[in-house]
Amino acid sequence: KIQHKTFEEKIAHRSKRTREIFATVQKSFNQFCMKQYENRTSTEIFTELHTLQGKEQHDAIFDIIQSWIDWNYDKNLLTSALKIYFSKLKVLFHYEGFKIHPQDIKDNLIWKKKIHEELHALQMDEIRLILSVAKPRKRAFYLSLLSTGARPGELLQVTKQDFDMSNSRIKITIHPESVKTGAGRSVYLTREAAQYVMPILKIKKDNELVYARRTDPLLAEKTESQTFSRYVDNAGFTERYHSNNYRKITLYSFRSFFFGKCADIHREGYAHRMTGHGGYLPQYDRMADERKIEWFVDVEPELTVDLTEKYKIELEFQKKENTTNGQEISKLKTELAQIKAFHNWINQNTTAAT
Repeated sequence: KIQHKTFEEKIAHRSKRTREIFATVQKSFNQFCMKQYENRTSTEIFTELHTLQGKEQHDAIFDIIQSWIDWNYDKNLLTSALKIYFSKLKVLFHYEGFKIHPQDIKDNLIWKKKIHEELHALQMDEIRLILSVAKPRKRAFYLSLLSTGARPGELLQVTKQDFDMSNSRIKITIHPESVKTGAGRSVYLTREAAQYVMPILKIKKDNELVYARRTDPLLAEKTESQTFSRYVDNAGFTERYHSNNYRKITLYSFRSFFFGKCADIHREGYAHRMTGHGGYLPQYDRMADERKIEWFVDVEPELTVDLTEKYKIELEFQKKENTTNGQEISKLKTELAQIKAFHNWINQNTTAAT
């Protein structure tokens, strides 16, 4: 007798994040069915669909899916997110014995057009106010997001052993399995961020999470987002986008801020590379840590929130520039003296020969 796999067994090889999205979609579709079809579950709806044939079944399937799409729009879900969910719903329908063809999707489903509102660009003054109402432990997390351009979920999965303190700036290794694109990378903390992170590292064991209390990354990110939203409200930044009612300032705003500053100083290739977008600046991987830190230090003043610390870094940078310029001038003077001595020697020997 053939043993049929459950849906969960069918998707068991998928990543944890993908399986969680599947679970969300299953729950969403079941809630929809119970609300729209007189308390009947999704299983009962699939069973009923099997009693239909041909065009009647085809039309019923797309009527249900379109109603599910509209139901989600009423809950303010964006088209971009809804299409991701629909891609998983198709897999569920296929498992239940209903194949949905791309042309049928194109012909039968209606999606709202994406509305492109001007995105809010996080400002340093806003960051200062938010940090002023946050607890020190949370400041460590927010300054680390600002320093690294990492996705919140990436930093929430790092442990103490992912921190390397052997150079002038603390390096954090973000592992591939923690990254949306599956590409790991190294990021650095500003000296300001390090001041808040070091006390946490001192009390942690090597295998303990540094920024998160929850081991489930999705729950950890949800908890941190809720906490951050309270701080943002307390700082007086309550604005939301008109089209979807989403907050204008979120944990991901730090990532956008970091990207902009890196792009301003080292161009977009570096910004993409540091934020984990694959395929950019391949030569960066071949650089020594010292050289990578030099590039990061160029951006560091723009990522530093405390004005005193920012001025200190800029002063150090200026002194270094002056020292380098002084050395260059001294070198040029030496080379000029050597050239003059050579010309004098030529002139003397030419005169003696005549």
